[in-house]
Parts: sequence; structure tokens; C-alpha cells
Amino acid sequence: MRKPAASARPHGRAGGVGPRDSGDGPKPVPIASAVAAALLLAVATLARASSPEVVTVVAADYRFEPNNLTFRVNVAYRLHFENRGKELHEFTAPALFKSVELGNPSVLNAERTELVVQPGEQKDLDFVPRQVGRYPLTCADHDWAGMTGEIAVVE
Repeated sequence: MRKPAASARPHGRAGGVGPRDSGDGPKPVPIASAVAAALLLAVATLARASSPEVVTVVAADYRFEPNNLTFRVNVAYRLHFENRGKELHEFTAPALFKSVELGNPSVLNAERTELVVQPGEQKDLDFVPRQVGRYPLTCADHDWAGMTGEIAVVE
């Protein structure tokens, strides 16, 4: 007598591995659905991260324009800092930079306390504020001349 041929995929088991599906327990999520959900989440996250709110600050000789900035907690920003002056200028805000999540810290100085820009240069800093507060803003080389401001982070 001949034995029936074995099935390549036994009934009730995925690929012959794991317990039989008795019908009275949670059903496994199909892999395609899980992958699709993960992709949608990744696209939504990238969409938020790839479109930060741009805030432009211009440094001219001995002033910031504007010199008072307000940011909201947990919102992604791109600080666009331009030097339209004739001298080197810094956007010095060490307390702020310590309290935010930096997207590209390499644009800051080694101590991560300031953006330094030569005349005619511009830099972009991506960050997300994480802590409510008020933070001083100065140009480290020209604060004596009134090149100061304030940064507020609010809810």
C-alpha cells in the first residue's frame, strides 16, 4: 500500500513552523500589512522632518534682524543665519543649544555654543526645542556694541 504524499505546507501552520491555528486566539498580522503600516509611519515622520519651519535671522554690523525670536516646543525648525555685514558674526546661544535636539550639530562650533559666519556666508541649523524658557542671544564679538537679543521657547 502506498502512503499519501506529504503536503508541502501542513494545514494550519505557516510554512510548517509554529503552533496549529485552532481558530480561537489572536490571528497573526499578515506581513504585508505590517510592512505597509511601517512604511506609512516612516513617510509621515519624514514628511514632518523634511519640512521644518524656516526662521531667518540676518546679522548686519552690530545688530540681529530680528533680535527677538519665539519658538514652540516640539516643533521642527531650520534657523537660516545670514551674515550681511562686513565683519565675522556669531549667533551665540549656548543655553538654547543645550536645551534643543540638534539635527545637524556639525554647523555649530566645536563647543556647540554658536553659529559662526563670515561676511557674505550663511548657515542653516535644524533643531527641535525641548524645553520652555528664555535664552539670551548675543554676537560674542559684538555684544558690547548692542548686538544682542532674546529667544523664547513656549508651549
